[in-house]
Amino acid sequence: MDSEMVYSIFGIMSLVAIVYLVFRNNKKSSYKTKTQKKKEIIDTYKKELLSTLNNLQNKELRVKKKSILLKKYSDELSQNIFFDKDEIREIILELAII
Repeated sequence: MDSEMVYSIFGIMSLVAIVYLVFRNNKKSSYKTKTQKKKEIIDTYKKELLSTLNNLQNKELRVKKKSILLKKYSDELSQNIFFDKDEIREIILELAII
């Protein structure tokens, strides 16, 4: 009778552990769509550009820094799988207007 009780307790504990692991890993993952990820990347670039340029008072220095940043962004976007050449061109033109 003692062995039956030990096996029962072990079985119940195993069942509880399995149920816990199943429900713990059953959380919904929040996957971002391609358009959401693109918008997030573009917004990040806009914020970085604005914060960098707002700190500079000299117009020549602002133009140089903006040019450097736009080249950097263009290089990064060209290596990104979400963007093609036409989209990169549009994004850089949009950022250049800022």
